[in-house]
Amino acid sequence: MSDEGGASARRAETIDLRAWARGLRRREPPAGKGGGAGEGERAGEAESWPAGVSPMPGHVRGADELTANSASVPEAVDHPSLDRLLARARSALIDDTAPFHLVSSDGRFVFANPAFEKFCARLTGKMPGPGVMRFGETVEPSYRAILDDVLAKGRALVSEEWLEIDGRRVCWRGRHFPVFDEAGRIEGVAGQYADATADAVSRREALRARRRFNDFARATSDWFWETDREGRILLISDRFVSMSGVPAAYWVGRFLWDLDSHEQASAGCKRLREAYAERRPFRNVTLLIKGHDGAQHHCHLSGVPVFDGDDGTFTGFRGAGMDVTGTHLEMERRREIQRHLEETLEQLTRKNLELDIATAQAESALKAKNEFLASMSHELRTPLNAIIGFAEAMKMEVFGPLDPHYKTYAGDIHQAGRHLLDLINDVLDVSVLESQALHLDIVPLSLRKVVEQAVSLVKMRAAERNLDLSAVRVARDVQVKGDDRRMTQIFLNLLTNAVKFTPEGGHIGIEVKVHRKQGFAAVTVWDTGIGIPADAQERIFEKFQQVRDTVYSSSNEGTGLGLHISRQLARMMGGDLTLESSAGQGSRFTVTLPLA
Repeated sequence: MSDEGGASARRAETIDLRAWARGLRRREPPAGKGGGAGEGERAGEAESWPAGVSPMPGHVRGADELTANSASVPEAVDHPSLDRLLARARSALIDDTAPFHLVSSDGRFVFANPAFEKFCARLTGKMPGPGVMRFGETVEPSYRAILDDVLAKGRALVSEEWLEIDGRRVCWRGRHFPVFDEAGRIEGVAGQYADATADAVSRREALRARRRFNDFARATSDWFWETDREGRILLISDRFVSMSGVPAAYWVGRFLWDLDSHEQASAGCKRLREAYAERRPFRNVTLLIKGHDGAQHHCHLSGVPVFDGDDGTFTGFRGAGMDVTGTHLEMERRREIQRHLEETLEQLTRKNLELDIATAQAESALKAKNEFLASMSHELRTPLNAIIGFAEAMKMEVFGPLDPHYKTYAGDIHQAGRHLLDLINDVLDVSVLESQALHLDIVPLSLRKVVEQAVSLVKMRAAERNLDLSAVRVARDVQVKGDDRRMTQIFLNLLTNAVKFTPEGGHIGIEVKVHRKQGFAAVTVWDTGIGIPADAQERIFEKFQQVRDTVYSSSNEGTGLGLHISRQLARMMGGDLTLESSAGQGSRFTVTLPLA
């Protein structure tokens, strides 16, 4: 047979073995030789071919070569015996191996061993015996293509076909090769078959696994790599090429740590070298990889060592890489934000410390002021009360009549003293409110009594200005919660302002509305005075603020503390003080107080 080692086998058309097998018939022995066995049968083999078809002398060249080299056989062995022995060995080799057949160069079937006959019988469902195969007939067209290919190229060809045999699918692999005569001419084609199901299944599973791996590789953002034991890159996936724009061939043969574009050896490169030296896995090693366009890609590399399955020899590393540039930039942005927040927090902490110091200083100053005012209140009130008392006695001529001029002076002294005392009281009240040291005695109170008490204190002054107070009354008694003295102070301040800022002949009144469901009473003090502009209605509740845009302002003295104190007191008792007014239309101050 020819040297097939250099001939490249290739897959061609598969053979329709079912159709072919149905057309085959077992060759019948020639007359007179059907019952022979042993040497007689083998010796008559050359004469047992069908009429018109001669055996191909070169179908087993090995036997002829052994015969030709008989010089090396000991002289004690006669050549006829050796020929018979070789013939038997050749026949046993062909008969007992895998299914085997010979086809002549003109496309006629000339030989098949018993294994092939059984193979065909299994395909057709017939038992081996006469009528299953017929020699001398032309092969099926499907096999003719294989025959022509082998005859034309003079080299072996491999075919595979899945068949249904004995109720299961089996992959049969056929190897078809030319048979030469002594002159080197091709006389026919031999075919040998084997069950390749296990190999085909393995290859199919391997293909599926590879496709599955490729699907995962395409679906993930990772790229894959493999190196030898020294760290030189053997393989790098297309995903890396897409990311970097650098062909894979450029990196093959270079060290894995050469991917890093840092000017100096980075911590990532150091970790890679250590992992290779110690042959241990590594994870999320950061490398800075420069792309073809100059863009820098921050990548995480992870890998595991690979050892040969037979002897455990270390062969290199395999692993994956991931472009984490977006994550890196986001982390940088977050770190920058964190740095900014830390700086801001440090500044705020410093400012808070400064504020704490300033607050402590202010509280200390406030405490000193309150202590000063408390001390001064005693020092001022004592002589003022004496002055007011003496002036009032002189004004009332308790100790005898006075010259009219002196009586007038005594009245002025009394009025000035009262004004100073009111001023001192207001300043002290503000001081106590700011220090949150004011104590209120909250008890149920009769709203009518509180209002009447306040009205009695302003009635004389209202009469002096010819003001009508007939509407200043509480139609029905209502129980509210509050501090008696401080609630009286609120209504006294409101009525005093109404008297002060209402022109002579004007009117002052009080309205009370009880809201049982909401749990409060609304007491409104109204007047027909000068009114308050809209832009000043909130400002007048601040300390030392007065409305000074009318002709009445210059004639009305005051500290500008009364409304501020009144609102603070109302809120401390669970209520509030609000205003409705317009310039020239009078004012309506409403105090809300919780019901008892």
